[in-house]
Amino acid sequence: MNLRVIFGSIFCLFVIGFNPIRALTEADSISKFESLILDSENAYKAGKWTQSIALGESALKVCHLRLSVTNPRCIYIMKNNSLAYEQAGELIEHADEIERAYRVSLLQFGPFHHFTNKTREIFYQLTVKQKRYSETIPIVIALIHQERTNANDKQEILNKFIELHALYKITDQVQYEVPTLESIATLTKQVIGTETDEYKQATIALAECYCRQKDYTKFDILISRYSLDINCD
Repeated sequence: MNLRVIFGSIFCLFVIGFNPIRALTEADSISKFESLILDSENAYKAGKWTQSIALGESALKVCHLRLSVTNPRCIYIMKNNSLAYEQAGELIEHADEIERAYRVSLLQFGPFHHFTNKTREIFYQLTVKQKRYSETIPIVIALIHQERTNANDKQEILNKFIELHALYKITDQVQYEVPTLESIATLTKQVIGTETDEYKQATIALAECYCRQKDYTKFDILISRYSLDINCD
């Protein structure tokens, strides 16, 4: 191939928009981007939370510039950053980033995706820490569904229902008290058994709730079945 053909080929590449210098620069940029992600992950595995956060946040800035906020690659980085914030004990300091990671993952992947599950768990911790109880309720309900769908650990589900009941009381949502206490009683029976103080306390709490709600039929059935010494005046 003579020089005229070689230069002609190079000229054609420039004409159609291929710039070899730019291509090399972009390739180098991608390499640095991937290195940031990898270095952040390695720092996380090594327990170097501050370093992991710094690298992860740098990677996220590049990702948003190169791709978009809703790109799966960027959501992956947001999820990793949330995990690092949790380990570093910096939930409050990074509240906006943690909430954004969960909201974006939920929107893009739905409620059952691994990224959504992980970011939900961390966002849950944040809402509790900030005493955002009304916002915590749907998160706890989602966590119950998540547990039932995955490991189905009944003790963990019971613990979450107990927490849910407390949240309903704090936020004065009495309309949900009866079904929540019924779930607690049922799960306590399954997990611990009926011949326990825990189950007796669960049935007493349920009976008292029936009384407050003026559901006297269910109240009478419950105290009769378990010989509970409770009056409903």
